[in-house]
Amino acid sequence: MLGLWCVLGAGAASAFDEVAADRAMLFAQQQLVQTASQIPTNQYPKNSLPNGTWRLISATDLLGWTQGFFPGELWYMYQQTGLATWRMRADAWTRNLEGQKSNMLSHDLGFKFIPSYALAYQLTGDDYYRQVLLTAAGALASRYNPRVGIISCCDWNPDWQLPLVVDTMMNLELLLWGAENGGQAGWRDMAVNHALRTLSDVVRPDGSTFHVADYVRSTGTLRFQGTYQGYSNASTWTRGQAWAVYGYTLVYRYTRDPRMLEAAQKVTDYYLSRLPADGIPPWDFDAPASQMLKDSSAAAAVASALLELTNYVPDASKQSQYWNAAMRMLDSLSSPAYLAAGTNSPGILLHGVGHYPAGQEVDVSLSYGDYYFIEALRRFKQQPIPPSPGIWYSKLSFAEAVHELGVSNSGIRSVEFDVTPLDDSIDGVIGYADSATSVTAYSQLSMLVRLNPNGWFDVFNGTGYAAANTLLYVAHTPYHVRISADLDARQYSVWVRPLGGSEILLADRYAFRATAPPIDDLGKAVLKSGTRDNEFRVANHTVNSVGETWYSRQGFFASLHSLGTGNTGIQTIEFDVRPLRSPIDGVIGYADSSTTVTERSHLAMSLHMSLGGIFEAYNGSGYAAVNRVPYALQSIYHVRMRADIPARTYSIWIRPPGGGEILLADRYAFRVDAPPTDDLGFLSVKSTSNDDYWVANHTVRSATGARLTPLSEVMPLDEDTDGVSQESAVGCSTAPGVGFLAPLGVLLWLRRRRAF
Repeated sequence: MLGLWCVLGAGAASAFDEVAADRAMLFAQQQLVQTASQIPTNQYPKNSLPNGTWRLISATDLLGWTQGFFPGELWYMYQQTGLATWRMRADAWTRNLEGQKSNMLSHDLGFKFIPSYALAYQLTGDDYYRQVLLTAAGALASRYNPRVGIISCCDWNPDWQLPLVVDTMMNLELLLWGAENGGQAGWRDMAVNHALRTLSDVVRPDGSTFHVADYVRSTGTLRFQGTYQGYSNASTWTRGQAWAVYGYTLVYRYTRDPRMLEAAQKVTDYYLSRLPADGIPPWDFDAPASQMLKDSSAAAAVASALLELTNYVPDASKQSQYWNAAMRMLDSLSSPAYLAAGTNSPGILLHGVGHYPAGQEVDVSLSYGDYYFIEALRRFKQQPIPPSPGIWYSKLSFAEAVHELGVSNSGIRSVEFDVTPLDDSIDGVIGYADSATSVTAYSQLSMLVRLNPNGWFDVFNGTGYAAANTLLYVAHTPYHVRISADLDARQYSVWVRPLGGSEILLADRYAFRATAPPIDDLGKAVLKSGTRDNEFRVANHTVNSVGETWYSRQGFFASLHSLGTGNTGIQTIEFDVRPLRSPIDGVIGYADSSTTVTERSHLAMSLHMSLGGIFEAYNGSGYAAVNRVPYALQSIYHVRMRADIPARTYSIWIRPPGGGEILLADRYAFRVDAPPTDDLGFLSVKSTSNDDYWVANHTVRSATGARLTPLSEVMPLDEDTDGVSQESAVGCSTAPGVGFLAPLGVLLWLRRRRAF
């Protein structure tokens, strides 16, 4: 253990970051493996003992409330690593809690079943877990008192008649989850009513909280407000305040009730106003100095809650305040002052306080503190950048996943963004729908780019997912995505550029989803998670109009596009060209507006993609090239031409994918046998068969007076390279600049799936 601590302590960051999170998570894994090897699967750790072991609670203890946290920690490690060993451990300690599902003696069933069974169902989809959860939710609902509108607690205490404790805010998730997953709809109302009663009778006007409110059983009249685990009836028991911060945040997550968000901010602001400099509170904010022991469990729960709450508050200053506060808490908790590395504690965090007035679990490791610390680390890993208008995180709920793009994105559009997966194996979709569509299902999305659970990108093509090339994704690595969407043709193409690499084609004119509603615009972007919120993030999302895309045609008449009669003098032409077959015999040529084009000799300027696989240009009486520029299937080349019509000369530069401009033609002469040319009136996109290539984003603009770049200023290609510096986006194995990255991605992907 001391050796591990040397590793953990080496190069520690001065503020909390992803390195610190990984370091703490590594230590947590070590502690959990050790605990799992030492205790039976029907016993659950609660708090550390001086001899370096755990105090254990039986699976059958009906009044115990902490049994769910250890399996929850194990499930989080399964989510973190994807390793089957963690799943087997988690499942073993989870299933032994099934006997609690009909327990009507406890208000703490949420604590027992949300970390264990709910996480299990989320991560596996096994319906066994869901059925147990629904039974448990029904048992919890049996404790609902409609007269007062609360889940009553603590039948064991003869001094109370109909008590409410702030802890129950955490257990409401079982009712809310059940109502959304096949249970009774009325469970949601019970949870909301309980939260509102807690707000009125437990939350004080300044945002602090009582621990307990008790009511007359026969009338429902409030008879007592005070504490059981706090310092005094007038004080604020810190973990109770933490339960309120976390509880109102989770109720808002399920309900989107603005009263819950307001309550969450109210109790949070009070909590933060009382914190010491290190972000770790005393066990009671109002305890005397002689009793001011820290409670790491409260800090861990609030840190986790704040990372969620930052996504809900609309005010940017509040987002920043909550985010920075969470970072301060995690920075302290992951430091040697609180992390148990190098000690004999079997837990993860030191300095937790369970029940100070009773002298129980004082200055120890606590299983629930460890659980919320791991949850906070996981949430940070899933959301390492604070919320901002330019950064979107994926959401499990369709309602939360939608981002409005307006109503004007019609025709042909270019969509670009950066996407970062926040785990090694996710099930995330970036989809698009019409502005008039109410998105509630994947089937309503016309275009879908997916980071699939197998670890690579794919794209929906009409009736199912496919990919032109295989590109693996690696967690916490950004990828640039470019989509060309033709809404009229109901088709789209997708390219992805890995970090440090070149674009790789994923989808070539894939069909919009066949079952999707009609789409006239790109009105909504949808960032949909498959298993949990914040599976991935998207930044720098843009939607731009593009010039028309013209596909090459076999016949001259069909290949022509009119450019008007005003393109005289010196003109600059730019466009993108993409070969769709290789090799081809394709010509992009220009003629006067008065010319009837019926053959290649009518074109004064011609850019040729030859059967030899290279670009060349017509120079007076034949094709030539200053530099050899090969073309590759599916790659996009940017072409810039400068036409001096009075001088009857033109120059051409070509920029391959990921490269710089290469001079192809330096003041080449117009074709000598072409008709007189006074303007650039027609563009011919000609090939020996239809759809050999396309031209997009074609522009012509006046360049009179512009300087022509001489040949001496252009660096020619080394003939010995045979054009190998020109990158080809045909797949991971052949694309220069990507070849080194794809194997690295494979290695990282496989390494994350190694046996523990």
